[in-house]
Amino acid sequence: MGWKLGASVAVLAALGVSGTATAGQKCARSTEVTAIQVAAVQQELMVAALTCHDVVNFNAFQTSYGDELRRSDWRLRHMFRRLFGSRGDSQYHAFKTRLANNSSIRSIHDNPGYCRQAQLVFAAALNPNKPVLAEFVSGVAVDQDGLLHAADRRVRSQQLALLGAGRADVDGRD
Repeated sequence: MGWKLGASVAVLAALGVSGTATAGQKCARSTEVTAIQVAAVQQELMVAALTCHDVVNFNAFQTSYGDELRRSDWRLRHMFRRLFGSRGDSQYHAFKTRLANNSSIRSIHDNPGYCRQAQLVFAAALNPNKPVLAEFVSGVAVDQDGLLHAADRRVRSQQLALLGAGRADVDGRD
């Protein structure tokens, strides 16, 4: 599955950021970056529920983190409305669809590996000492290379710094 790419990069692509970021640009706030990470992990696990026949764990994840998931999704939708105005809802739905589609494609290419990774994520999320969702997803890297097409890799480190990611090389490529 290769859940290697921080979701903060996905926001850059989803927002169509290219060129050099400036102070006047609208950027995702740190809570919004977390909401993007939550959405990415949730979509990965939803696909695992379907393709790995792991509905029980997915339902437990959804139930266990329900309030946090709803608040996070509200933040994500609000971010898209703030950044895209009247197109915010359609951009939000398109983003969530791309997350799910990319996860599904990875599952198709290596379902056994995808399912093994999902089991690790489920086990960590559902352990008796359940972590806070925001802290949990910050430790789960998600492979969303398909969302990078709109991002300019040459300015990635500057944009990530603006988003508070603080990592220039998030996917192992320069």
